[in-house]
Amino acid sequence: MPLLVLLTAWPAFAHGGEDLTEATAWTAWDLTPDIVIPTLLVAACYIAGLLRRANAAQPVPAWRHVAFFAGLAAVFIALQSPVDPVAERLFFVHQIQHLLLRMIGPMLIALAWPQGILTAGLPAGARRTVLVPVMTNRSVQAVFGFLAHPVVAMATFIVSLYAWEVPRWHNAALLNDGIHYLMHVTMLVAGLLFWWLVLDRRPPPQGLRHGMRLMMLWLAILSNIILGGYTALKHDVLYTAYDTLGRLYGLSAITDEHIGGIIIWIPSSMMCLIAILLVIHMWGRHETLLDERRQAGLPGPRGSAPVPTTAAALVAQTRPKNRALALSVVAFAACVFATVFLIAVLDTLPAHRPGHGELHAAMPADRTRLH
Repeated sequence: MPLLVLLTAWPAFAHGGEDLTEATAWTAWDLTPDIVIPTLLVAACYIAGLLRRANAAQPVPAWRHVAFFAGLAAVFIALQSPVDPVAERLFFVHQIQHLLLRMIGPMLIALAWPQGILTAGLPAGARRTVLVPVMTNRSVQAVFGFLAHPVVAMATFIVSLYAWEVPRWHNAALLNDGIHYLMHVTMLVAGLLFWWLVLDRRPPPQGLRHGMRLMMLWLAILSNIILGGYTALKHDVLYTAYDTLGRLYGLSAITDEHIGGIIIWIPSSMMCLIAILLVIHMWGRHETLLDERRQAGLPGPRGSAPVPTTAAALVAQTRPKNRALALSVVAFAACVFATVFLIAVLDTLPAHRPGHGELHAAMPADRTRLH
């Protein structure tokens, strides 16, 4: 997985910043080597691994291949297609780009679970001299273990969205390519780590407990509701750099930001709801497997709880899980209602519309465009 993160995150360092007009905005395909080459290398590595494992006893289902290439394409489109330059001129398109980079692309790649195929696709020399030493290095394992902790991954995933929606930092990213690169990289890497943990095919204890995965997804939805609801209902213009660069199609600033807030609020939350269904499905399959092993008189997976041998023991073992799931659902519903109530209260407060001088003062001092 660290290899996957590094290989997939590399294209995020490229960023288009060419001048464009409304007539040419959606034809601005700027195919640059620093994006195209790494993307092709990752795709070629996957195809090579697929061919080498063609005679495997348990072939990988076709849908996983489709998911991997769809995820790779989502990242490529976010960074290389007209979405990238148009995202500099429209806030709501920028949120679509973030949705591709942080949610859709990483989620599809993680769902494909491509580590084995990518490893098989590497040249034997690279596996022996690069991959094995890196994977077995204790410092690398410690760093990755820290980043892959569910609390750290969850916090990083949320912060990678909230931090870049702070007006000063968001405006600075639009006006400085170096900061914009950092925005792309942090969102992509945070998304890969988060979705890898949530959609890990390994059952507990090798993977996270399914209840923990659901809690991570519920917190992600809650964070989308809070930020998206506020952005969609606020009265003041916060992201003035779009007007500095030239907002496209005559869209008003406040309308642009309201549409962007809806994208943060609804489509992002829908992706998490789909993931919740997937996690519940994985949980059910895992419980079915344990039940089959119980009926066959076999022990459960290494490190798992003892497999119950009687109906009473089965009920006793599943009762805490059901109680924890029910409490989690109730807590999440309460948080959603509280969030909606808070947003409604904030929306009733009198709007503070800063004057021209205040908007000018809020702009970052460094407006350097690096080409």
